[in-house]
Amino acid sequence: MVNNIWLRWFFVLLYLVMGILLYLGMNMVVMYLMVIGMFLEALCSLIGHYHSK
Repeated sequence: MVNNIWLRWFFVLLYLVMGILLYLGMNMVVMYLMVIGMFLEALCSLIGHYHSK
């Protein structure tokens, strides 16, 4: 998980939007957002890991 509080809030809001879109029946948009969100979260964690060393 990321250590920056603003990035944490960004991901919380992204997942909230994904939940709303899923409720509205926009499954493909949610899948695209999920892939983007998972990639960004992994990338931020990887950068944070190497930045702390």
